[in-house]
Amino acid sequence: MGIRCRSLTVTVRKRLSIIGAQVAVIQSLRRFLNNRSLTLFLFFWIVYGVTTNVRNGREYNLQQMGVDAIVVHHTFAVGLSPLPILQPRGDVFSYGGRILAAKQPGQFFWGAIPYFLLHAAGITYEKHYDLSASLVTWFSAGLFAAVALVLLDRMMGRFWGFSSRACLLATLATGFASYWFAYAGVAHHDVLAASLLVGGLYAIEGNRVHFQSRNPGLAFRAGTLLGLVIFTSMLPALIVAVVGVYVLATLPFRTALWCGGGFLVGLLPLFAYDGYYFGSPFVPANVAGNFSDTFWSPGWGLAANHLNAYFGTSGISLWKYAPAEVPAFGGLFLLPRRLRYLLVAAVTVHLVYLIGISTLGGCQYGPRYLLPLLPLLAPGLAGLFDFRPVARPWIGVLAVYGFFVSAVGALEGTMYCTPAKFALWPEMAA
Repeated sequence: MGIRCRSLTVTVRKRLSIIGAQVAVIQSLRRFLNNRSLTLFLFFWIVYGVTTNVRNGREYNLQQMGVDAIVVHHTFAVGLSPLPILQPRGDVFSYGGRILAAKQPGQFFWGAIPYFLLHAAGITYEKHYDLSASLVTWFSAGLFAAVALVLLDRMMGRFWGFSSRACLLATLATGFASYWFAYAGVAHHDVLAASLLVGGLYAIEGNRVHFQSRNPGLAFRAGTLLGLVIFTSMLPALIVAVVGVYVLATLPFRTALWCGGGFLVGLLPLFAYDGYYFGSPFVPANVAGNFSDTFWSPGWGLAANHLNAYFGTSGISLWKYAPAEVPAFGGLFLLPRRLRYLLVAAVTVHLVYLIGISTLGGCQYGPRYLLPLLPLLAPGLAGLFDFRPVARPWIGVLAVYGFFVSAVGALEGTMYCTPAKFALWPEMAA
């Protein structure tokens, strides 16, 4: 009898231990899911990974060429691989006996980091091109895009005072109801640079809120991120300039100096690249290659044409690809004065630049040159959600439509080379 009692006691203890372990796991999972930032990050990053497709990896072969050149050939010169898919098709030029990309080198650098590890593990372009290109994309553009959205959500709620629901809805609209969704599946310089820009703003505003703008280390990191934006893409350069003016005008002078020092450090890789390949740290790739389509040469006819292209009836109109972002422009004027001045100035300067250059961006899914503005418009959406309740259902309808269009672009690819025609129908037909 005593033996049976002891056996029963042991059995009960084991079962209680198992139940206790199960409860602990459930509690840990609950705490994990209650971490909004972590949950948002995983949600965005996993969805971006699931929708990363091989078509983008094959058609944006220049991005993968640059990655392969760094990791395998230890150079930024492309065209050295024997693989046909890693041979140049465009956006390159010859200089000093090398074939170089007419792009900023940063996008290749960010992709080279995951590919270095993949290559060491035996996952290479030669053996598994589609898998390698997709993983490089997911661990560079997809990762950056997901982190930027989490920082955007935190910045709007913790630093800028919007309601939790408004921050979440504005972040989801940016991440899924705009073509940010489509480009998160491309190892592309514009989404990488825009993500770094969000990181720089987050560091500046976090310094302001938590340290009264007197933390030199955080200011230095903010400046470094802004410098790396230029290292990655020249498209948001004027937005970075506006942020620089904002830093000088609103931060203590010593903090601004630390931020400026970090900015120079962030530019050092670009200076080294330009100095080594083009003979001067101040000669960028588009100048060395004589690509003048991004040089500012304004005219009334050009401005009218570009405004119609971006906001009118053209095939790349923002209304057709991400209509929920259009009212966000008006929502910026509902924001507190300091934030309103920053974002309106950044948006305006970028638009003035875009309507004064000859190119509209070539092959693209949506108005790609407006992509750096998408996270800057999110506070405008949050402002509408918080301060103009009547706009909520209309924005919701526009966001659902935008999600459908962006999901098609993410699944089918963004290399659409007939921008005069709305890409949705051909992509759906394909």
